[in-house]
Amino acid sequence: MALRITLLLTCVFFSKALTLRCNGCPGLSGTCIQSLITCPSHCGSKTTNVYAYGRKIDSISMKTCGDSNVCVNGSMNSGQSKVTLNSQCCNTDFCNSQNAPDLPQQSLNGKRCFTCNGTDCSKPLACEGDETQCFITTVGISGKNVTMKGCSSKFFCGLNATQSLGLPVQGYGFGVNMRCCEGNLCNAAHSLRVYFVMLVPLLSLFVF
Repeated sequence: MALRITLLLTCVFFSKALTLRCNGCPGLSGTCIQSLITCPSHCGSKTTNVYAYGRKIDSISMKTCGDSNVCVNGSMNSGQSKVTLNSQCCNTDFCNSQNAPDLPQQSLNGKRCFTCNGTDCSKPLACEGDETQCFITTVGISGKNVTMKGCSSKFFCGLNATQSLGLPVQGYGFGVNMRCCEGNLCNAAHSLRVYFVMLVPLLSLFVF
C-alpha cells in the first residue's frame, strides 16, 4: 500500500514539474489581454509581419505554448510584398512576457525564382535567407484570379504553416492553393505539388 502511495505522489509531482506557466495572448484583435496558460514544455511568442514595397502594412504578435509548430522562422516573398514569421521559445515560467521581434532582414542566398508583375511572370527574383523554395499561387481578388510567384522558406510549404502564422483560418470561408518546388526558377510551370491552403485575406495584401 505504501509503495502505491509513493508511486502516485511521484507521478503527481513529476507531471507538475513537466509543465510551465506561460503568458497566453491570441493576438488576433486590436488589444491583447494576457492570460495564464499551462504548457507541457515550452512557452512561445511569435510575430507575423506583412510588407508591401518594403513598408510594413500589418503585424500580428501572439503568445502561446511552444512546440515544433510554433518555434519556427521564415519568410515568403513575391517581390512587391513579403510575409515574415519570427518565433521565440523558452522553458521557464512566464519567460514569454515579451513579443518576439520582427524577423531581421536576411541576406541573399543565391537562389532565384520567378515573380509576377501584373500578368508578366517572367522576371527572376533573388531569394533571401532560408527561402529555398519557389512558389506559385492563384489569388481571387474582386472576382478575378491573380497569379503570384516568388520565393518561400520551406516551412511555409508545410501542412501546419497556416496554423503557425497565428492567423485565423475559420471565419474567412475560403482559401487558395499554394504550390512549391525546389530548384532555380522552377516555378515557371503550373505543374507543382500542392502543399497547403493559404489565407486569401493575407495574400490579397500582396497585390496592389
